[in-house]
Amino acid sequence: MVKGKKEPKKISRRDFLKDAGFIVGGAAVGVGGTALLWPRKENDKKAVELEIPKTKAYISQVSLSESACTGCGTCELVCALVHEGSTGPSLRRIWLDRDPINLVHHVITCQQCDYPSCYYSCPRKNEALCIDSKTGARYINSNKCEPACKVCIEACPFVTPRINFDAERNVTVKCDLCKDRAEGPACVEICPVVCLELRDRRL
Repeated sequence: MVKGKKEPKKISRRDFLKDAGFIVGGAAVGVGGTALLWPRKENDKKAVELEIPKTKAYISQVSLSESACTGCGTCELVCALVHEGSTGPSLRRIWLDRDPINLVHHVITCQQCDYPSCYYSCPRKNEALCIDSKTGARYINSNKCEPACKVCIEACPFVTPRINFDAERNVTVKCDLCKDRAEGPACVEICPVVCLELRDRRL
């Protein structure tokens, strides 16, 4: 384990729901359609030419057309708890674009691009923004970030950037697929209605 690095916390579904004060009553809130925005493919050839390690998987909703997602926010909370030991909008690496009227909730999280523009734009590449040699996960060492830099956020190809900014610490955070957690992504494990999964990305 790298010196000074936090060891990922283990959290069970029972413990999380108890600590967060949730009472899960099933998916009675309703079923709505979901959609994911896919990354632009203009840099696909560059990814091949540079032989960038590909990720084995990414986090998505179980179905791209329908989902039992209730918009409860459990994934957002557990993400922040596991990574930071605390909760808050700027600490989460996954969040929901909620539509309470039509009950259509979109998952917003890093899609682990084959050609990660964030990685190549980072002024501290391989220090702050890195690629894990075992999993291929594109991840951020926030303690190595240039304060208030935000270059990676600007480089993200999505209309809604998939990198969050912690204004208190002046650093960026994003999904790392819980690469150091033996149980895998905490959001997938904890989701009360089991509508998240770790899947291979189909381009």
